[in-house]
Amino acid sequence: MKSFSSLEEIEARKKSLRENIQRGNKNITRLSSDIFIPKKPDTRKEKISQAVNVGLLVFDGIMLAKKLDSRYALVMKGMELIKKLKKG
Repeated sequence: MKSFSSLEEIEARKKSLRENIQRGNKNITRLSSDIFIPKKPDTRKEKISQAVNVGLLVFDGIMLAKKLDSRYALVMKGMELIKKLKKG
């Protein structure tokens, strides 16, 4: 760790650190927008590819929901059966 001998050195170091943090924030913002903001397709081929990808994602989501519903429905039915047996 560097030791500082004057207030000017401390202020210069503080300014340098602030600039580095701002540059880092700009890079993070740029990279996150590249990742999370979808790009507009330019060609017809890209548009078709994007539509197929979205369709597959929707289909996959529906199948996952159906699978989870069927598995947890069995669990819920089993719990109801246990409650009936305890009461009866």
